[in-house]
Amino acid sequence: MENLFKKIRSHLDAQMMAEKTEELCRIEMGQTFRHYHQAIDWICAEMKKVGIPNVERLVFPADGKTVYEDKRMPIAWDASIGKLTLCDAEQTVAADFTQHPFHLIKGSVSTLPGGEIVRIITEQQFLAGEDPRGAMVMLETTTSPRAAVISPILDQGGRGIIADYLVGRYEHPDGLQWVNACTEGAHWHIQEEDRDFVGFSVTLRMGDKIRQLANRGGLKARIECDGRRYVGELPAATALIPGRRKEEIWLLAHTFEPLLDDDSNGVVAGIEIAKQIMSMGTPEYSLRLVFAMELYGFAAFHANFKGKVIGGANLDSIPVNSRSYCQLIPPISSVPFHGVKVLKELSEAGVGQLPCKLKKPECFDDMFLSDSTTGVPTVWFLKGLKPGFQELWHNSAQTEKGYLEPEILADFTALAAVWFHRVLFYTGAPAELPKLELKPISSPWRDYAAGQIYARAQIGLPQDLVMVPKAMRKAMPERILYGPMVSLLSGMDGKKNLAQIILETEAERQVSLTDAQIKKYIDAINYLTDWGYLKAVKRTELTPAMLADSMRQAGVKAGDVLLVHSSLSKCGYIAGGAEGLIRGVMEAVGQDGTALFPTFTRPYIYLGSSLNKGWNYRPYDPNDPSQVWTGIVPRVLLEKFPEAKRSRHVTHSWAGLGLHAETCVSVHGPVDPPASHASPLAKAMELGGKVVYIGSGLAPSTFLHYLETVCNSAFLQPAVCRVKNPDGSLHTVFIEQHLPGHRDFYRPDAENCKFFLRAVKAGLKIAEVP
Repeated sequence: MENLFKKIRSHLDAQMMAEKTEELCRIEMGQTFRHYHQAIDWICAEMKKVGIPNVERLVFPADGKTVYEDKRMPIAWDASIGKLTLCDAEQTVAADFTQHPFHLIKGSVSTLPGGEIVRIITEQQFLAGEDPRGAMVMLETTTSPRAAVISPILDQGGRGIIADYLVGRYEHPDGLQWVNACTEGAHWHIQEEDRDFVGFSVTLRMGDKIRQLANRGGLKARIECDGRRYVGELPAATALIPGRRKEEIWLLAHTFEPLLDDDSNGVVAGIEIAKQIMSMGTPEYSLRLVFAMELYGFAAFHANFKGKVIGGANLDSIPVNSRSYCQLIPPISSVPFHGVKVLKELSEAGVGQLPCKLKKPECFDDMFLSDSTTGVPTVWFLKGLKPGFQELWHNSAQTEKGYLEPEILADFTALAAVWFHRVLFYTGAPAELPKLELKPISSPWRDYAAGQIYARAQIGLPQDLVMVPKAMRKAMPERILYGPMVSLLSGMDGKKNLAQIILETEAERQVSLTDAQIKKYIDAINYLTDWGYLKAVKRTELTPAMLADSMRQAGVKAGDVLLVHSSLSKCGYIAGGAEGLIRGVMEAVGQDGTALFPTFTRPYIYLGSSLNKGWNYRPYDPNDPSQVWTGIVPRVLLEKFPEAKRSRHVTHSWAGLGLHAETCVSVHGPVDPPASHASPLAKAMELGGKVVYIGSGLAPSTFLHYLETVCNSAFLQPAVCRVKNPDGSLHTVFIEQHLPGHRDFYRPDAENCKFFLRAVKAGLKIAEVP
């Protein structure tokens, strides 16, 4: 390997490679689809220039609708103007796309001709209840402009955002963050369903200035943008160097990220590697080069590919300077590939004495094709940060002169070329998957998993959840790609039970999963099954009738009034989901019974002794069930049961079904103390009610707050909340005797807290049924 490395390295022109990388980066810097097409034209020309055969320029729909392997394609976007001018004494230009394209957040839409004068409020002001309608929100330095931020601002009528978030802020305080995924979901690019916004990225110094001016009140600015979203085409490039066999090895390097090491360098390195391979004769396997948009372009290419591929390598972010070493990352064990063995040999050989480290198997970013349903096991040559350096990610410093060290780029290009040579010219025995030593482990959720068998029902990992209505989407563990969840999915073959797949995942990833983690994965697996991504070959199912029977065993009787706390995710699989659980509860109490569920919301701008700082804040709107934070069951109650009665309280409303539901909720005023004598808690007690916990444990014992209110506890403090008016404006309300702070029973083993220990001793009856 060493001699091969030296031979290849001697043929590489490091300075030329650096210049080509800088040239491509300059083209992609514009970040619009116009520049995307220019970049692909440049790549095709470069491949032809060095004699690479079978070069093709491809296009895929850029309509924000077309889906390939659960990746919904971006909608095309172009802009030439993006300017933010403060209406201060100096008329400070805070951001200007023509001066640096990173200033305009990708996906921003056009303003009125000549621009618009808008208010600027800070993130703290927004979270403290300032009306954001028509305003730009200046985020805090540590706030990344993602879905959790942009969605609540748009929900409340905000015009857009200004961000000075910067990874590497201490090393490069004057840098600009390239914001490429300011979307309203898990997807990486603007799609048709994403709402309009205008966004700017500014320097840290400018961000501080804007916040200071906005905190004084009355700050305005002129925003100008000609951004447009439209139906267009997403280009890609490919080429094929034929081998003796038609089976292909793929060289992947993504396009359209305008950074010297992410991934202009990967494209240039890939072309050089192909050039070197061609000089060494006809390989055993064919080599295909694929240059496309990260994740989405590769999914589109794979979905349309008709040949046979056995594996590949990803050249995204190979090292380009002395601050980095090279992580050699093998794919998860889904499909046998001799390239994994070669990668380990490369690590052991210490080729070129280059700083490298073999890592544990993964399947993230452009390794996603390693999934068992797509079947392209992909290794990755990825930069890692040496000790003593600060991470840079999407930082404009990664585009500047001096950042790229030509000799280091050439060194690691030669290293990757050695791997490609050994893989392409391989004539040994077919690869096999590694045999893992598994030791069975027993625990409640592992034992439950042993009775579950799943198969994949769709090709591709569920990245964008396109089969799920937008309002029903929820975050998946580790965003699917970035942890054990992807291994669990890839291991589902319709034969192995989930407990076995968990053991295999732990062995390969060298981790030990807790029961809480396993429960989280099972909840996500049931969710994906319900939406058609998985097929349940065997699954333990709890029916509403079975739930009703268990409740009767616990002491629930027909005609009872119940306060119901629930955690659907801790119940395994209930037929009918949340709706099935509600029907099971009502079956248990019968037509003369009543069930009340907490439908609590978070409209707080001041609680106890502090201002709100959480992005889960929403002004109270009784017509928006998505605001309810007490679980999916109460939200479904409001959405699917129109006969449900709900109290009017701003923060601690209850909703219920049954004979006494209206009696229990009707007198609870909007700003009464949450657990007052007029609350549903008090009414349920008057009717001899019971508290039922389904999957939740005893920690959410809201009834104890009623006891605190009766005793006028010192814990109770005032709250200030914002409420949405019918016209969209906001008003403020004050609530006495609210419930901030910690309680002894807010813990997983609440049954061991002082209250329950003493209450049981005094005669409280707690019945539990598995």
